Amino acid sequence: MSNSTPKTTLPKYYNIAALAAFIYAGLMLLFSIYKDFLYVDQTWFHGLTANGFSVFSNLIWIGILFVFKIFLSKTLQYKKADSLIIASLILLAIAVYSVGVMFFKSLAVYFSAGDVNALASFGSSSFSSAILLILANVAIVVINIVLGNRIRKIDVVLPDYFKILGFSFIALGVFSGLQMASVIKSDIIGLLPKVVLVAVLGYILKEVSKMNPADLPSEPERKIAKNFSQNKPEKAEKINVSSKTKEVPVQPEPIPNFDINEQENKETILSYFENLSNDEINRLGVVVAKNYNQDLTADQTKNLILHYITDRKLYDHNRFAPK
Repeated sequence: MSNSTPKTTLPKYYNIAALAAFIYAGLMLLFSIYKDFLYVDQTWFHGLTANGFSVFSNLIWIGILFVFKIFLSKTLQYKKADSLIIASLILLAIAVYSVGVMFFKSLAVYFSAGDVNALASFGSSSFSSAILLILANVAIVVINIVLGNRIRKIDVVLPDYFKILGFSFIALGVFSGLQMASVIKSDIIGLLPKVVLVAVLGYILKEVSKMNPADLPSEPERKIAKNFSQNKPEKAEKINVSSKTKEVPVQPEPIPNFDINEQENKETILSYFENLSNDEINRLGVVVAKNYNQDLTADQTKNLILHYITDRKLYDHNRFAPK
């Protein structure tokens, strides 16, 4: 058995992020209604409101997305999305800076009572910030599409919801691009994929936070590098007998004779095995094979995995419960 103490609870900030996601989805829906039916273009107050919500919205989204990155890499052991999420966080920070500059410059214009210098400063900063914002948004569109394509393939937990989440990311990228090109002019339609995305993400965080950590992927075993062309396994060890060196062949450790049909919990063990993901089966294959200095057949590997599952009682999700 491993000497490390298993986690008994998942981080509480998953629940906090889930709640924030639900509230954020509702706020975006209300804002999209405001933009479609109440917003008046080229007016100072409405422009300030829109820019202010954009800064606030992106800051909230950065926080939720950061927690989601931790959730994928630390809890689900899925690291293929790390670089994309980090790039998205950087671009969102650039967008916050760009809109924030326009927001505070517009405040300065309002309180300057028509000062020419304030107006000139606002005009030049608004132009440069707008260019930076457009470039950041174009990059985010591409990242959302690629990120969605990866996330939809996650099948460790809640696979159906991860498919919805992945396609929501893709839809968000496509709809955002169409909105930038003025093909979509309704903010309700443009923001709908993000509302769905954020709500589904919040639901996933909420549901996983209630799960037993034993149901989630364990920390991956350290991989054993095998280079058969250069580092062949040693076949013999040298020992000194009567001052003479002799080579004694190392006998491979015998494979245990394990019969799953003799186990009392046979059906539960087989059900647990059949529901493992391919990545987890491959990981367990490495774990059970490292004690045997020989090539194992697929049947032998499967039998050893079943023996490992039975020996460690992995199929028993209550094994960490207080005795």
